[in-house]
Amino acid sequence: MLIGDIATNNARRYPQKRALVDGQRSHTWSQVQERACRLANFMRGRGLTRGDRVMVIARNCIEWPEISFGLAKVGLVAVPVNIRLAPDEVAHIREDSGAQAAIVHAEQLTKFVGELADMRMVMGIDARRTIGDTDLVTDYETALSHAWSSTPNVEMTPDDLAVILYTSGTTGRAKGVMHTHRGLLYQAADTNLVTEANRSDVMLATTPFFTAGGMVRTVSWLYLGQTMVIHQKFDPQAVIDEIERSGITFTTFIPTMLHRTLAILEDGPPRDMSSLRRISYGSAPVPPGLARKAMDLLGCDLQQRYGLTECGGQATILTPQDHRDILAGRDSIATSCGQETPMCVIRVVDENGDDVPAGTVGEIVIASPANAIGYWNRPEQTAEAFRPDGLRTGDLGYLDEDNYLHITGRKTDMIISGGFNVYPAEIERVIAHHQDVDLVAVVGVPDPEWGETPVAVVIPKAHVTDHATLTDELTALCRSELAGYKQPRRFEYRREFPLGPAGKILKREIADDLRSMAPQT
Repeated sequence: MLIGDIATNNARRYPQKRALVDGQRSHTWSQVQERACRLANFMRGRGLTRGDRVMVIARNCIEWPEISFGLAKVGLVAVPVNIRLAPDEVAHIREDSGAQAAIVHAEQLTKFVGELADMRMVMGIDARRTIGDTDLVTDYETALSHAWSSTPNVEMTPDDLAVILYTSGTTGRAKGVMHTHRGLLYQAADTNLVTEANRSDVMLATTPFFTAGGMVRTVSWLYLGQTMVIHQKFDPQAVIDEIERSGITFTTFIPTMLHRTLAILEDGPPRDMSSLRRISYGSAPVPPGLARKAMDLLGCDLQQRYGLTECGGQATILTPQDHRDILAGRDSIATSCGQETPMCVIRVVDENGDDVPAGTVGEIVIASPANAIGYWNRPEQTAEAFRPDGLRTGDLGYLDEDNYLHITGRKTDMIISGGFNVYPAEIERVIAHHQDVDLVAVVGVPDPEWGETPVAVVIPKAHVTDHATLTDELTALCRSELAGYKQPRRFEYRREFPLGPAGKILKREIADDLRSMAPQT
């Protein structure tokens, strides 16, 4: 089976079932299959062949899944691009990937037209209505209407490349992570197993399609013939309305999204959330108090996941039962991100690559058939990260006696203060338990005496106005639960954190901000 076969199989099984919904637009599975085939045939007609790369620069829209399936049907490699990038960053991805064509939403065409001008082909989603006909851009709908709807016949294998996902590039230029059809389908099977998915699920997509999570979601959330409802961006009121209107059963949040949704439910009139069976979240643990509130107000299960672009997006699961156990007092797993999923083997190793005892911090290694196969055009970095015994993640953590994985931070996030290793997640866990704290991020800043020192940046609850009192309470809390060298040297307060496209807190930006300004507290 290949990625493009998902549309083929579901069109055969459920031809008239709703597959995709985006506002007033809706496509059945037979329409998704037909449109994906038309796109595939149009691309072949323009001279693109198996293995050619195609950039996809688009906000969330109903076209995303059919583009993924259509490119896959003829062996083209999708290169999703973050729409928030600067033109120079897009130019780097184009040059590095060697992309021959691009599919661009009209909203992004003006911003990136200079980087696309001499490509073999540029297709514009919604282009005719918004910018009219041009020599450079072919309107997407016009192209589909002129292409054959028959299923293309192209010889491919499961080990062909399907997607190149570019990382955020926090340590330099972004690098492309290569995923095959085989790996993505393993991830889809793994995801459906741990989420207990079924074909009657109605999934709500609000996070970006151009991320690793978004691309895996396209495969896994439609693998069984589910229905996907698409929102252009996250809006908590719109999410609540959609759950009630469309009978949403499953969605993905990050903790900040969960906060905002619960605030509306807590302060507003009663809403019918009874269809919602599970919310999956990542990027950071949810404090027990927030988890209890979510389960009470939403009436659904929670699951946490851990993963990264190089492993296909998911490697562990903290199950709904784990969440219930935490609320019942099982504190030992409250800081964990769960146990390995059925497809994964997770180890923690020292600098020599040897397994470390339970409770000992080391580098997390993931062995999985869903892992990527390497970095595009970067053999040395591929050899360093993708080893025969598994993916070296660059994440630090430990496995406890029950094989639950606890993340202590990135190698690059670790703070070395006075010669001691300080893991931000340890400090964040303590501070996050304070009743007046919404979110916290701990970063290291230069210190003339200790080399580096931890600083805690806190988003307090909305009702908190006395930061001085909160600082005193947090200082006392940290002194009672953390070693002296782990104490934050100061507390800073913010209303929001800088977030990446997948919703992860950008600690590097926070640290840079702290280094450039005087302390606020």
